[in-house]
This record gives sequence, C-alpha cells and structure tokens, in this order.
Amino acid sequence: DRGSLIMFIRVCARRIPPTFLNLRRKSQARESVRAAASLQNLVYRWRQPVALLSSTSTQQPPSPLPKKKTVSITFIERDGSEHVVKAKAGDTLLEVAKEHDIDVEGACEGTLSCSTCHLIVVDQERFGKIPDPLTEEEQDMLDLAVGLTDTSRLGCQIVVSKELDGLRLKLPEATRDIRNTED
Repeated sequence: DRGSLIMFIRVCARRIPPTFLNLRRKSQARESVRAAASLQNLVYRWRQPVALLSSTSTQQPPSPLPKKKTVSITFIERDGSEHVVKAKAGDTLLEVAKEHDIDVEGACEGTLSCSTCHLIVVDQERFGKIPDPLTEEEQDMLDLAVGLTDTSRLGCQIVVSKELDGLRLKLPEATRDIRNTED
C-alpha cells in the first residue's frame, strides 16, 4: 500500500547518503547523492495532489506548512477553578483537555459513542459562533448526558479554530458512560 511504499523509499533514501562516504571516486559519490535526492523528491511528489504531479503543471512546490496556530481556551473545573490553555488549531476540545490534564473522561476516545466529554459553553453568544454544527448523532449522545444545558456540546466533536479563541467551557457536575450501565 501507499504508506508502506513511502516508508520503504524513506529507508532507502536514508541509507544512500552515508554510502558515498565509503566510495573512492567522486563520480560514484555524486551519483549516490543524486539517487538520494531523486528518492526524496519521489517521496515529496507521492504526497502531493494529482495536479502537482502532471507534467504540464507550472505550479511550484508549496512552501513548508506554517506552524499550527494556537488559541486560548478556558476550562472551568467542577470545583470552580479555571485553567487557561493554549490549544492547537485542528485538535478537538477533547484532545486539548487530555493534553492539559483537564478532568474530561472521553471514554470512547472521540468516536461519538458516549457523552463523557460533555462540556458546557459558558457564553450563549459564543455557542452560536462555534463553526462545527451540532449533528443529530451528537444530539442523541447529549440527550444521555448528565446536567444537559442549552449550550452543551461534546468535546470530541468541536475542532479548535481561530473562531474559538477566548472560548470558556465549564465541565458538568458529573458524567455518565451509558456503555457501562446494565439493564
């Protein structure tokens, strides 16, 4: 598969440059360097969209990706203490909470099959500006959450973006994992 091929090419590319140090002739060394560069270029091209691979494409290779932007998010614990954390764009609120040791369980690990990452958005106005819409599946899981409010969301379903900068979230008084209840 594609991942295995990329891994194979990377291993080969890493092994080629040291070999030219053992070569006696400069031409062999240059050839080894060219081969390593070709393999590294192949890895780069393999990951690019199809438009970049066409021979008629005039696009230049993209510049390196910028560092992930961070935003400030405040978690309010059950005891009332507040933790202001830096969250990387692209992470979910559940991942952010776990990374900063906030007491959010996330028993299903973000698969939308429990409500243990239930969070309450403190400001009603900010709740309406969350770019990730509330889906029917998320609403079904929230219906099973303890302490449900009008501004409740599941942390695994909200992806951090610049619009969330300054967001304040409160942890509910309790959580319940319906997967562990017996009938």
